[in-house]
Amino acid sequence: MSNKAKMTIFLSLVVVATAIAMIQGIAAEGSKKTVPLILAALGVASLIMWTIGVRGKARKR
Repeated sequence: MSNKAKMTIFLSLVVVATAIAMIQGIAAEGSKKTVPLILAALGVASLIMWTIGVRGKARKR
């Protein structure tokens, strides 16, 4: 399996986990919202950092 395929699978899993955590956080009430929303924020942050890394790597070539 190529690195590109592995990265695509990983990013797909991150997107799915982020979406599920965000939905659970929005649907929950009170203190039950905290953990899912933190996980969703971490997923969004990782996707943003990956995007910046890919763009930065593309500029260097």
